[in-house]
Amino acid sequence: MNRRLVFGALSAALLLAGCNTASTPQTTTATPPKLDLSSYRTLGSALGQTLPPVSSMLKTGQEGDSSQELVIAYQDRAFVDRLAAHLSARVGGDLPQLGLALLALPEQYSAKRAAAALSLSPHSGLRFAEANNYDAKLPEIPQSSEAGSKLSAQATDPDPLSIKQWWIAQVSADKVRDLATGKGVIVGVVDDDFDRQHEDLKAAGKIVTGIDTSTGKELTPDMPLTNGAHGSGSAGTIAERLGNGVGGAGIAPDAILMPVRIFSPGFSGSFNVARGLVYAVDHGAQVLNNSWGGGGYTQIIKEAVDYALSKNVVVVGSAGNDYRAQMSGPGAYTGAINVGASAGDDMKANFSNIGLRNDIYAPGDNGLTTYINAGLKSPEREQSYGLFNGTSMAAPVISGAAALLLEVNPKLTPYQVKKILAATGDPMKDPRTQGFNRVNVLKAVQAVKAGQIPADGGSVEVVVVDKAEASPITGTDVNLVPLDGQNRGMPYLGRTGNGRLAASLPGAFDPSGAARFFGVEPGRYRVTVAGPSVNVFGGTRDNIVGEINVQSGKNQQLSYTHQVDFYEYSQDAKGNDGRNNTPALATDLTFIPASAFAQGLLFGGTFDNANYVYAPPTTGKDVDHLKFAVGAGQTLTVEALARALGSSAVVQADLLDASGAVVATGKPSAATGRDSVVSFKAPAKGNYIVRFSNQTANEGLGAFYTSIVAIK
Repeated sequence: MNRRLVFGALSAALLLAGCNTASTPQTTTATPPKLDLSSYRTLGSALGQTLPPVSSMLKTGQEGDSSQELVIAYQDRAFVDRLAAHLSARVGGDLPQLGLALLALPEQYSAKRAAAALSLSPHSGLRFAEANNYDAKLPEIPQSSEAGSKLSAQATDPDPLSIKQWWIAQVSADKVRDLATGKGVIVGVVDDDFDRQHEDLKAAGKIVTGIDTSTGKELTPDMPLTNGAHGSGSAGTIAERLGNGVGGAGIAPDAILMPVRIFSPGFSGSFNVARGLVYAVDHGAQVLNNSWGGGGYTQIIKEAVDYALSKNVVVVGSAGNDYRAQMSGPGAYTGAINVGASAGDDMKANFSNIGLRNDIYAPGDNGLTTYINAGLKSPEREQSYGLFNGTSMAAPVISGAAALLLEVNPKLTPYQVKKILAATGDPMKDPRTQGFNRVNVLKAVQAVKAGQIPADGGSVEVVVVDKAEASPITGTDVNLVPLDGQNRGMPYLGRTGNGRLAASLPGAFDPSGAARFFGVEPGRYRVTVAGPSVNVFGGTRDNIVGEINVQSGKNQQLSYTHQVDFYEYSQDAKGNDGRNNTPALATDLTFIPASAFAQGLLFGGTFDNANYVYAPPTTGKDVDHLKFAVGAGQTLTVEALARALGSSAVVQADLLDASGAVVATGKPSAATGRDSVVSFKAPAKGNYIVRFSNQTANEGLGAFYTSIVAIK
């Protein structure tokens, strides 16, 4: 018996691998008629209007989670207010550009468990929910590589410290000054603060107003440094001034800098970072430099990166200083430029992360710039310089290079900028980085001036819904794995739950249940869809596997269906976790008013005995129980079907009273294709239970059912 909650696919565009064919049902009947259930409203569409009772599942102290900040990704802003009132929570922030809101929960609730609870059934108005406990960090400045201390040719820039800036000469930035200097291009420095009063950064028009994401307050050019030194190193590497008689110079000395402070000194949280990225995009930033990482995957920041890419903003991230093939932070998301660090001899800097996810390398070893001594007081601090190390330095080298290209051709897309920089670089000499280049800004600028512009990348959206009622499924991991090219075999990571970005793409993409990929290299990809909602439901990571040929400049949409039971998880009257295998653990749907069932409400489930995070597996057959409130004289009618939808199961529906006694038994209807139809007129107001049981031995893959419940 296959007890895994996985699935089939309904995409003619994909060539799917075999997914374990289920056995033939034991009960045989005539071929049922073809059914069209599209006219029925789903139960998920009612759940956004009437929220379930608050249960012990939300209480903190479980699973070691203490965060009380919950991020709600919404389709309907009114849903946020209803949910906040329902949970006695406070709305702490709203980001309408992404459809994100921040809820501060009462101290007895866990945001992590609240997010999971909301994901356990589809809610009208909700795209996904995520705890705001993503933990990123500014990497420590690593020790320099031994080879990195062997300086290469000196720069020819005129400022007094330029003679020590070996990295400027290595990437030929000093030879491009008469071609481009980054003039007019705004680069957001997403970091801790940078010293806006530094002698080599301060000038009329050099700095524009930014944002402190921890407070939401703006940072104006005239303000002194708040705290931190790391951002000053990033800012100077990008755009340290040229020809002003002090210090050295940056890659793009005339680029404009915007502070986006996300460390103060601690990380301000994923919601606030998303707010900072959106602020920068909406206020004119054309490049976003992210010399930070850690924390793994978060859909919140992924959506902010997608927002930037959809607005033609280049996103640059540092690969990390973990000495291994491990990537995290914004650079790891599809469409961003992920930068590893090279040394003065074009070997990989010893600390730099490595691997297929690196797009390009840049100097990141002993780079003299405006890496200030934050311990000094003004005015000495504003005159200090230091050696900047790490992929934290390498990323701003690429951000400066991107500014140069955008000055020459402002219409370049983020994908084209990445492709030009990677293709025109000089080959790395390290055998571990064979096939990868170190940036050469002169060659890159010359290519753009010569009109050598590559075709744009493609974009892909993978939509995942459940088989039983076609409700969108959030939290399902989706990977695109290149089958060709430099990054062959490296998975691009995504997760379902994205919403439509305003005015972002010409394609009419679905608003939820989707994983989105921007700036994808054209070519063949293997598509793997894990799940379903493995982060919520658990389960063996069986995949749907297919292929897609991504085409330049096109937005392509793929559709899949998973087999999932949104209503399986339950609690008894005492708050004990379990699955709805008994009347005592019947999924409580009594909070939905009977008026919602007037025309019939569509919902479904699966027959499966494993894979739920919040409830242990059952023994024996899986039997589902759902509880409804019925008024005196009202009739509860249930039509259940499986075979007519291609399921390997045959579903039996029976009605029970509150004590668990059977009050009506379902019978098959060959005329309508229903496996079972049952109806009962309630003599008095009360709660009644619908029991769904499987009449075959087939459970797991392929054993799903749908039902239509009416209360009239």
